[in-house]
Amino acid sequence: MTEDRKVIVSIADEELSSIPAVVSALEEAGLTVDAVLEPIGTVTGSIGSGDVAALQDVPGVRDVELQRDVDQR
Repeated sequence: MTEDRKVIVSIADEELSSIPAVVSALEEAGLTVDAVLEPIGTVTGSIGSGDVAALQDVPGVRDVELQRDVDQR
């Protein structure tokens, strides 16, 4: 079993009117959605570390970034 990774997915500008369809496709690709931030075209969630690259192939996705934890000491 692979470790889940938190990701931030950016939706392509030309697909902003189709965010629900893109979110459905991301879920089919294995993403567990935490939040959909429609005004800024961003989806956050988690997926197995071995499946992160597959999200980039989802139609309507502009970019996929790994979420980083910041130490605020």
